[in-house]
Amino acid sequence: MLENWIRPLQLDFKSKQQQSILDYHRDPNCLENARIALIGWDESFIPILEELQSYHFPFNLSIVQLGLVRKPTVEFVLPLIQELQDGGIIAVIVGAEVPAALLFKSHQHARPFFNPVLVDERIRLEEDQSFATTSFVESSPLNCFHISWLAVQMHLAHPGFINSEHYFLDTIRLGKIRQYKESIEPAVRDADFLYFNLAAMRASDAPGKFGHNPSGLYSEEASQLTRYAGLSDRLSALTITGYNPEHLQFAQTTVLISQMIWYFLEGYANRKQDYPIQESSMIEYIVDLSKHGRPLKFLKSTKSGRWWLKVQIDIENQMIDRFIPCSYDDYAQACSDEVSDRLLYAFERYG
Repeated sequence: MLENWIRPLQLDFKSKQQQSILDYHRDPNCLENARIALIGWDESFIPILEELQSYHFPFNLSIVQLGLVRKPTVEFVLPLIQELQDGGIIAVIVGAEVPAALLFKSHQHARPFFNPVLVDERIRLEEDQSFATTSFVESSPLNCFHISWLAVQMHLAHPGFINSEHYFLDTIRLGKIRQYKESIEPAVRDADFLYFNLAAMRASDAPGKFGHNPSGLYSEEASQLTRYAGLSDRLSALTITGYNPEHLQFAQTTVLISQMIWYFLEGYANRKQDYPIQESSMIEYIVDLSKHGRPLKFLKSTKSGRWWLKVQIDIENQMIDRFIPCSYDDYAQACSDEVSDRLLYAFERYG
């Protein structure tokens, strides 16, 4: 009975590829086997879906488009997202101004602790109310291990929030992504949801975004990032937002968003099932690090070749295992008695 929250699209597809994405309103039973649900926050979703439908899908994945939400507010749409989460279906929400609060609140419902990843040119925690990130993060008790902010540009970032212990912020600057593209994979691998604001893009690559910042992510980097999100075994929701559908050059941005969604789907189709972590399927490496004072336990997946660092943290007087995604470079640095910035920050958070 999802019709309470969504309404159908009036589309007439001619492409043979249209069969790759099923229409819930033509066959509600198609949701039973669905892994991904595409949801439009507003009418701008229609040309994006039309573009996406024209692509080839050389992978086996059950994708359903649900149409448009009847009322684009957090309170109205939240039960829909929660129902999809309860059914193990990933929600991909696309719209000009989708509030981040939708994903924060839906994951508070789904998990006692979660890891948000937000992609934006700046950390929107106090100066900008155009997206709900600001008021929600400051006013709500967040059950977050940490919040990762990717593609932040330092001239736009409030210094009080960079590496803030209060908000458990982990920032990866645009320059680091440009220099070390692989640096974003461990952060995105640990995400429960990805909120992608197109403000993080270069204006030339996303001319339909809000604002005119000439610096930012390239389109290829954005697609790589959403592919990493699709590969994440933890991730259960993706939002792409932050654009002006009335912009004269919105057609180019439509293609960009469609490509980002396609690479997310391709990533999902190639998940390695590393999560939940099963140490029996991992190779263990112990590194004695004199600077840290105790041995470090690294784990390498035999399925994917990806790396984790195992630590124990105290939550309400109970010690639990926490697996921090990392890279081979992090392990190699530890073998040289050095600690990468990412792991050093993790030690500060978890002890």
